[in-house]
Amino acid sequence: MQQSKSWGDSASNYDVWSRRNYLVATVGLAALSGCVGDTGDGGEATEPGEREDDDEDEDDDGEEDEELPEGVTAEEFERGPVPDVYLSATSLGNEQRNPDALHTKAEVSFSEYDEARENEAHTPGACCANCADYIPDMNGDRFGACAEVEGYIDGADWCTIYEALPEPDVPEGMSEAELATAEVPEEYRTASSQVGESRDPEDLFSHEEVNLMESVDAIEEGIAPPGQSCGNCAEFIPDKNGDTWGACAKVEGFIAVEDWCAVWEHVSEEL
Repeated sequence: MQQSKSWGDSASNYDVWSRRNYLVATVGLAALSGCVGDTGDGGEATEPGEREDDDEDEDDDGEEDEELPEGVTAEEFERGPVPDVYLSATSLGNEQRNPDALHTKAEVSFSEYDEARENEAHTPGACCANCADYIPDMNGDRFGACAEVEGYIDGADWCTIYEALPEPDVPEGMSEAELATAEVPEEYRTASSQVGESRDPEDLFSHEEVNLMESVDAIEEGIAPPGQSCGNCAEFIPDKNGDTWGACAKVEGFIAVEDWCAVWEHVSEEL
């Protein structure tokens, strides 16, 4: 759902993103989510393009080491097997993972977001978190999986078979302008988010208050770091009636899985 995204032409992306987080905090959103503008792991916000690893140890070549889930070897991280919960799970684009028909990371030029920006096939703002093949974290270890690629996947990663999530069709009888303030279908009004947080229809923020926009745009403009979208947010309520729209435990109106807003909270935090 496209929203206005102009924050001042003279500021850098990082300055714009930091200033937005400060402005949102001053109106009380920080009290709501506890992590407005943070990276979702309780740490400080990183500049777009940087990894959100807790450890910044470097190997002998001067490159940062990947922080692996507990008990997972580097080989398992790259090739799998992934935890059982992901083996045949469904992706954000409703594609089922087949563990016997997956690409290796090398085959699809798999990389972290900062490296992806150097690839001519990469579209600014595109990352696994807004890819139709992505399966968000389901066990609280901060990593997800992919319906097409083997191994553990971070939302801030990218590969050459990236598939954008399509904008859902406007429900029959509504206009696009009405989506932001419309009463959501009954299934969503007091539903629980994907981590069990109940929606209170009398206590919701507007799209404007939280700067709701498509995550690709938010990442491209530096308003959000790579790896964030509604699909891997703790507040998101996935599609319940087959119209491909969802809702939010904290924000009113119709919400698309590829959207993003300033009260984003990593699903890992509540798993």
